[in-house]
Amino acid sequence: MKKFVLILLLILFCTGQTLADSRYYTKRTGVRTMYGYIPTNTYGAYTDCDPFILTVGGEKYYMVVDKRGEEYTYKSLLGCNCPNKRSLHAPLEALNRDCDREKLTPRELRLARIRFVKLKANGRLALYERDLDFDIDDIGYIDLRRVRFSTTATPYGNFDVYIKRDTGSLRKVVAKVTAHSIYKAEKMFN
Repeated sequence: MKKFVLILLLILFCTGQTLADSRYYTKRTGVRTMYGYIPTNTYGAYTDCDPFILTVGGEKYYMVVDKRGEEYTYKSLLGCNCPNKRSLHAPLEALNRDCDREKLTPRELRLARIRFVKLKANGRLALYERDLDFDIDDIGYIDLRRVRFSTTATPYGNFDVYIKRDTGSLRKVVAKVTAHSIYKAEKMFN
């Protein structure tokens, strides 16, 4: 019986250490209860690095803030350098500069110096190959009214990007925002 209790305590200790590790730490907001947090409309879960990812035609594009001559680091990823983040989608919503709080336009993306940088097959971003970027002119708008998030242990959310077709109509593509460890994010820049 003593052996069983010791093994059980060891398992619980190891599990607690894993959850306390900063790579897995999730900040949560909402109404605090004795069981954790109850989600509210302003509920959010996020880490220090939650990049925004658009997948079009099987290719992944990460939203990167253009440094214009400065060296790119993982902090160049939109969502990975926001010390005062109040929700998972806050970095995206902060790009909105006009009176229309429902849509993020290509003009606003350009003003914020956002690029949609392709993730190459080797797992690194094509930061210095701008011809591989997803063209911002092909974006109709990003819908800020219908951002969605999950309340799982790992931060995860979706948002809709409307892409222009050759016919002039718009096609909805569901993009995502999700947690990356700093190690994984740094590997995309090396």
